[in-house]
Amino acid sequence: MDAVLFKAKVKAGKEAVAREWIDFLTANKEKGEETLKNEREHLEVYFMSEEDGISYIYMFVLADDLQYANQVAAQSGNPLDKKHFEYMAECIDVESAVQIAPELILGDLSVFGES
Repeated sequence: MDAVLFKAKVKAGKEAVAREWIDFLTANKEKGEETLKNEREHLEVYFMSEEDGISYIYMFVLADDLQYANQVAAQSGNPLDKKHFEYMAECIDVESAVQIAPELILGDLSVFGES
């Protein structure tokens, strides 16, 4: 099981696009949850934050295999995934993106098929 927190700056002047992206995901929540099943992801949780005048998006992901999930999403041809990646490309500063691995996971992962 892979659990990861991603943090990325929103490009300056693209804060409204980032909000539109989150609103798009919210409006398409049911379809998005179906794509997660295909990617063997259990959770994607999005956070928006402003820190010292800079906007950030945080995304927490819980997946059976994050590399597999990313590969399936990138190759899916699903219009929802395509639009998701378009929003990311427009508003996320990929140079700033960091991946944070947990030091400890507490809880009952058996609800996700893990023992």
